[in-house]
Amino acid sequence: MKTFPIYCLLLLLVLNVTSFAQDDANKNKLRKALKVAETYLDLEEYHYVEEEMLEAVKYAPDNILCNYYLGISIYNDLTKNRVDALPYFQKVYDNDPNFRQVGYWLGKTYQMAHQFSQAGEMYTLEKKKLRSFTPEQRQDEAKIVGYVNVTLDELDRYIDQCHRGPVFMANADNKNLLNLSLANTYLPDITPIITVDGQKLYFTSHRQDITSHHELDPHDQLPYQDVFYMERREDGFWSTPKPFSEINTEEHDAAIALSSDGEQLFLYRSVGASTSNPGDIYEVNDYSGKWSNPKPIEAPINSSALETHMSMSADGKVIIFTSNREQDDAHGGMDLYIIRQLPNGQWALPQNMGDKINTELDEESPYIHPNGKTLYFSSQGHHSIGGFDVFKVDIDLKTGDLGEVIQLNYPVNTASDDLFYVMSADGLESYFSSVREEGMGGYDIYCVKNNESNERSVSFFDLKFETEDRRNVDVLVKLINVKTQEVEKEQVLRANRGKLEWMHRCNDKYALEVYAEGYLLKTDRFDFTAINKPTVNIEETYTLQRIAANRSEPLMNIYFDEDQTINMSTSSSELKALKRFIEENDDYSIEIVGHSNYNPEKSNLVLEFISKTKAMETLDALKTIGISEELLVNENVGYGIRYPKYLPNSPKAWKNDRMEYIIRPKGYTKLASRASDCSVSNYDTSTYVLRDAEVVDDVVKVNKKSISHLLSELKQCSFLELVISTDADQNYLDVSNEVFAYFEKNGIPREHLTLQIEDGADLAMRLRYKNPDDYKITYGTVAVVKPLREEDLNDGEIAVVNPTPSNQSIAVNDTNPESKKSLQTVAITNEKEDLVFEKEIEDMTIIFPFNSTEFGNSEDATLQKIKDYLNANLSKSLKITGHTDNSGPEIYNEYLGMERAKSVAYFFRDIENPNRIYVASKGEKEPMVSNDTRKGRKQNRRIHFKFGVVTEGDAK
Repeated sequence: MKTFPIYCLLLLLVLNVTSFAQDDANKNKLRKALKVAETYLDLEEYHYVEEEMLEAVKYAPDNILCNYYLGISIYNDLTKNRVDALPYFQKVYDNDPNFRQVGYWLGKTYQMAHQFSQAGEMYTLEKKKLRSFTPEQRQDEAKIVGYVNVTLDELDRYIDQCHRGPVFMANADNKNLLNLSLANTYLPDITPIITVDGQKLYFTSHRQDITSHHELDPHDQLPYQDVFYMERREDGFWSTPKPFSEINTEEHDAAIALSSDGEQLFLYRSVGASTSNPGDIYEVNDYSGKWSNPKPIEAPINSSALETHMSMSADGKVIIFTSNREQDDAHGGMDLYIIRQLPNGQWALPQNMGDKINTELDEESPYIHPNGKTLYFSSQGHHSIGGFDVFKVDIDLKTGDLGEVIQLNYPVNTASDDLFYVMSADGLESYFSSVREEGMGGYDIYCVKNNESNERSVSFFDLKFETEDRRNVDVLVKLINVKTQEVEKEQVLRANRGKLEWMHRCNDKYALEVYAEGYLLKTDRFDFTAINKPTVNIEETYTLQRIAANRSEPLMNIYFDEDQTINMSTSSSELKALKRFIEENDDYSIEIVGHSNYNPEKSNLVLEFISKTKAMETLDALKTIGISEELLVNENVGYGIRYPKYLPNSPKAWKNDRMEYIIRPKGYTKLASRASDCSVSNYDTSTYVLRDAEVVDDVVKVNKKSISHLLSELKQCSFLELVISTDADQNYLDVSNEVFAYFEKNGIPREHLTLQIEDGADLAMRLRYKNPDDYKITYGTVAVVKPLREEDLNDGEIAVVNPTPSNQSIAVNDTNPESKKSLQTVAITNEKEDLVFEKEIEDMTIIFPFNSTEFGNSEDATLQKIKDYLNANLSKSLKITGHTDNSGPEIYNEYLGMERAKSVAYFFRDIENPNRIYVASKGEKEPMVSNDTRKGRKQNRRIHFKFGVVTEGDAK
């Protein structure tokens, strides 16, 4: 036996040696991978860098260099959305904010995501760092692999773009933007060209069509570009793309312009086998349906410099093209030039279009509209908000006179590159290429319907995420389209640091899901169905709670059909998110409860039953998707409107209609009895006015002494409750809910917390014994019970309901003959069989087991008969009264009697106009027989039925 520890020691040594050997192997592997990546970075062959680093982060996920190089490669990958690089740069920044040029790269990716304030902060930090460098330090920095030669002037320009970005996006055009999905792939799809008659659309793509060549460009490892076209169908939509086989070659072929008669197509072709080589403009001609071989354009456009794009006027006498040629009138980079045909058919020399068009930055993709009066082009200058933006200018093609240069609004322009803009001759459609988050990869082709209002609002999300313990944890945020269940936005950020800024086009309902390890799942819903504005600003701050017993969060995206059946399709994402949360925290049980919104056409009892049904549906749905019953509290709890989050007149009142999950200790069940001993004989009857706090979250701290005292009192007596009275003020309601949350977290059941909203009431707390009247129907349209015989009503009286918590019927003196006539129309003619049936039901009872609200299925047949009777007699109402024996405290028995009445009333929740059902409790006050014997006590544990008449206003 003494040798056993030696074996264990030897085993540990072997394991440690193996572990160290594995670590050494990974370190060597990582060094090699980084060296290979740096070689390709120098060559700007980013696809190889990406391959190496994607593999490296599997065994070195936190390595700064791996994430840095991976971010650079993804940002420069023509098949990726540049925003996809954000989490890698963010990880680098979180580890070392001063690492190389991470501030610059974060600024670029934040700007692409339209998170302008965060982008501006990053550029400012990079500018500060760059300014602090000596000339020698700058030289050393420039030698580092992956270095980008960015100047202070460029950083100032980026910062200016970020300052202007929010205002620009807020002035979006309300036009319908469509991704031309038939034309698009994950590879770049660019240069749309529409014919004058609008019946054919040419474009350029890197896709590998089955009929095309399959070689890859040695520079970017993408398939060679080819020309494709789509034809307009009879229904107005585009057909499936076809390759333009007659002109495609083994090299790059990119269509850039078309003559107005459609018989001359102009191409950009690079010299040699790679896009890294300079290129020229070529033309092909349609001779009676047969296209010629490509040849350099006849007009004197091509030079030893780079010519990439052109557009020809409708009459064929003017060409505007781009070139980076070096000459005295050049402004820098790619400029726009104009060339005109002379009367003798020859072409004049090209002329630079001047500083009204050209800037020191690049101009690209000119397009002369068929009207001959408007020139569209893309530019990195002219107050672009990032990359290339599209501009337009009125032009006289003969004289060259120019009007004002105007920047197009969103949805055309974004912080990304927006290029190759063309407009149909009738002006109804525009097409262009851009890299966008909703795209299919890199550059996609988009269509703007200029005559159609956009159904989607441009939504600016300004969201902050905090943790209650101020820990800076990673927070995963998802924005999900409820209808499609697709995640349309996703980002990881650090809690308590900055904020999340999203710009997104939204329509209908969207779900927000927020995850952080060790914290409760938080969700929210954004409903755009009632918004008819082109732009929407959403500012919210979310506080994440640590996982602990008795804490809760609403589930805002569980949806139900009209019959309260859960809609599994639209609820799928939230159910899956909750499933993941429950299974990751299986040390607890989860309780599901339902809430309702105010509804003046439904009684409180009906709203409670609806919320209870929804809780039952949600619980069943969680079991259906595979959650073990051991992890769920198998109770169907609905609170109706008892715990609102918003007042009835609030624009957010719809959020009261919600599901909620509560963290419970493992194996938790609802308290079976409230009849435990109570050590409080004389409880504190004082009223404590809640003192104001600057922020709602501090209300408990400010009122700590009185709250702690009341908490101690509540814990000593199982049938005391806390009552908070408040004026109809949203801030007061928020404070009340914050106090309730504190008591719940400290073990006070929610059923012991009551809210009283009264006009003019002070915000105050007090204790009281649980009052069964709180369970009565208090607001909304309710049923009124009156005697069946019309003669029992005094002359000139109509039964009504007092819309106050007293819920008592009162008589209103009304001598109006029309009122009497209305009463007569709703009075019930008591036929003999009705009286016999009603007497039979009123004489019967349903017996309950000791201390129970469950009565089994033995009385279902009788209850069904009652239901059928009520559906056949819409002017009848039903009162259900619960009774108990005298075991336990009187106050508890009042409560138990009410719960028994509700348990039976729930059976009638789906009758026509369920407002005709209401409940009451007599507790132990009206025993049917003596409680002195066991048999007698059993008979007293019952409910009693009473039929009545519904007033005209309630018989809806």
